[in-house]
Amino acid sequence: MAARWFLLAILTGSYAAGAFGMLGISPLSPSLVAGFGLTRLEVALIVPAIYLGGLLFSLPAGRLADRVGVRPSLLGGLIVGAAGLAVGAAAPAFPAFLFCLFVAGSGWSVVNPALGKAIMDLFPAPERGIAMGIKQMGLTLGGIASALVLPRIAATFGWRAAAAMSTAVVALAVALIWRPLGVLDRGAPAAATPSAAAPSDWSWARRLPILTFFACGLILGMVQAAVLSYLPLYTVQALGVDTIGAGYLVACSQAGGAVSRLALGAASDRWLAERRSGWLALTGGIGAATFAGYAFRSVTAPLAAGALALRPGSVPTAGWACSSSSARSWAVSGGRVY
Repeated sequence: MAARWFLLAILTGSYAAGAFGMLGISPLSPSLVAGFGLTRLEVALIVPAIYLGGLLFSLPAGRLADRVGVRPSLLGGLIVGAAGLAVGAAAPAFPAFLFCLFVAGSGWSVVNPALGKAIMDLFPAPERGIAMGIKQMGLTLGGIASALVLPRIAATFGWRAAAAMSTAVVALAVALIWRPLGVLDRGAPAAATPSAAAPSDWSWARRLPILTFFACGLILGMVQAAVLSYLPLYTVQALGVDTIGAGYLVACSQAGGAVSRLALGAASDRWLAERRSGWLALTGGIGAATFAGYAFRSVTAPLAAGALALRPGSVPTAGWACSSSSARSWAVSGGRVY
């Protein structure tokens, strides 16, 4: 039992390191505007360039994790992500930089399916919510760290140095975790019920619960992309804060998630475990109320914006973290998720 929690800590750390690199692009957007001379429309292409790789490669990435195992797919995804960031740090023009982000995002798309498979293999169903919450906490911790560190590096040495630091963090994670994760190659204690479906079975595409989760993921992903794309720029241009202060606000937008992912993961295990879509609806509603506050109330003070930002970064994504484990459990076991 202790071994699987130790492995979960390693997996969470690797997720945090990857998020440091990928989510670290967001707080660098004001520096990228200055470095490349970007318009606001061009800023909108930065985060989608990363997500586009995930859109194209997430399904093949899940198949890869099933076929070759957790460690090769996880490490391979991090290596590709680090390579994309490394080349992007030296990109001579903005289109080349976007292509490098696409490559990095393609590698990043492999990481989450590999981690999800690891949790399915290591943990029984009653513990998957909290395990998924802990794993997802790595995403927010990496985002917080990058938002606090990278804008300061960019302000002192330039955005290319900050991008190089992102590369170094992701590469360091690969060097540190490859040996401890060897136990997954030898076969971790299986906790999941083997799937009766063949690898090529697309029956999930005809299941309303899974399609519902996909639709919710699309909506919440749009919200997340909007926050990551424009919150730093809004902080600099509308609130008059410097780029380092903008990083602090981005960190606030991620901070609540570190706690709420754990809390909602544990809650979804304990209460209404068979109807976790209710948790998704609740957290989505709170997130909608938060953004309504931004839309209809004047938020001009950095402190007020920071307090409000504690929720939009955490509430929708935390709810998705809780429900995503249920969706995969349904896909594997044929069980009912709501």
